[in-house]
Amino acid sequence: MWNRSELIDILKLAGLLIKDFMPSSNRKTTNRLRQDCNTSRLIVGIHEWGGYDLIREKNVRLIHPFTCGLQYQLERFADYKGEKDVQVIVTMSDADLHKNLDYVRGKCSKLIETTNIGMDFAGYSTVYNLIKDKENSFVLLTNSSVNAAKSDFIDDYINYMIENPDVGILGISYNSKCYQTLIKNNFTPHLQSFFLLTTTDVLNQIVSYNKGDFPGKGICNKQLLIREGEIKMSQIALALGYSLAVVQEDAVYKFNNDLSNWVLKKGDCRINCSAPNMIWPINKEL
Repeated sequence: MWNRSELIDILKLAGLLIKDFMPSSNRKTTNRLRQDCNTSRLIVGIHEWGGYDLIREKNVRLIHPFTCGLQYQLERFADYKGEKDVQVIVTMSDADLHKNLDYVRGKCSKLIETTNIGMDFAGYSTVYNLIKDKENSFVLLTNSSVNAAKSDFIDDYINYMIENPDVGILGISYNSKCYQTLIKNNFTPHLQSFFLLTTTDVLNQIVSYNKGDFPGKGICNKQLLIREGEIKMSQIALALGYSLAVVQEDAVYKFNNDLSNWVLKKGDCRINCSAPNMIWPINKEL
């Protein structure tokens, strides 16, 4: 039997499936520019489930398997030699299952135990609550499912954001469809949630737009979580008037609510990718 929270999620999802068939206004908003960040700080929030090994193989249907894990995430930030003040916060659900907590504590600024309700978004909302009232800084929300391949990306990614103030969130992977709907050929472009670079101020705007709740927080049902977490993050940023950007192997692409601007392949970009969940360098050879 479902518990109360699971039943509420299923009813919410059912309501959204019905709503999908109703006409929408698709109102376009004016272009918005981000507020400048007034610190040199990059806050990195990494969410992890305690049952994962430090290094693991990621296997997803239709997607080429790849190596990933929390160890690679922690090492890539520990090895950073640039001028940014990188502060790494690890949030972990079911931390009692983890076999290497001392190693994790030694590689991050803070380790916080969280609930697994909401999965990645439980961690992301926890990090957000720590920083929401502090000075506007760049924020990277990520998990341990990022491809293990290393690249020097921090300075280039942040510089891209500075040079493109219309971009509300930058990611490394996208999907142009919502698969959690009965409408087969829908167009719902969004960034995938395992890597989201943004700012404190943009997150404040997203949470305010979402009636004070961080998208995805408290959701049990996986299908509803994708809609109310991953997809909603992008939808709100677009509704606020921001563009979204995604770094791919050949270039950085922007998109907004103007469907005529879409030039990328449709569907989940990882299906035809030889290196899924890869942090591609910007303007650099691998």
